[in-house]
Amino acid sequence: MKIEEELKHQFLTPQQRAATNIIFTSNWILNKIATALKPTGLSLQQFNVLSILYGQEGQTATVNLIKDRLIDRMPNVSRLLNKLMDKGLIVKERNLSDQRVVYVKLSPEGAKLKIEAREIIDRGVLDLSSQDADLLNDLLEKLRK
Repeated sequence: MKIEEELKHQFLTPQQRAATNIIFTSNWILNKIATALKPTGLSLQQFNVLSILYGQEGQTATVNLIKDRLIDRMPNVSRLLNKLMDKGLIVKERNLSDQRVVYVKLSPEGAKLKIEAREIIDRGVLDLSSQDADLLNDLLEKLRK
């Protein structure tokens, strides 16, 4: 459905339409992902942390690395990590030589849930061909230059 029909609004310029369309579509995708993740008990931010850890050597990273790589750069990463720790999905360890550095390691349960959540998201969030997805990625990256 066209954005004008969704919002019942006419845009003055194609750029206004594009910006509104990006914001609207972003929220639409976020809602679809949140709904898809519901059975896992994970929020999108929690899934993002598990994904970051899953891609690291030894599935371990510092809190600062996680903070730098989050898609949604939220100020309270410690609270997010504590929730994952309470669920048994990560383990925190202090650096013995520098107590300020905290390492976060993905637990086996966290790795399993990350894989399950990724499969759920991949099955039903975006219905695009690879060619259309590549085109969309190119345009979005061009926009951020």
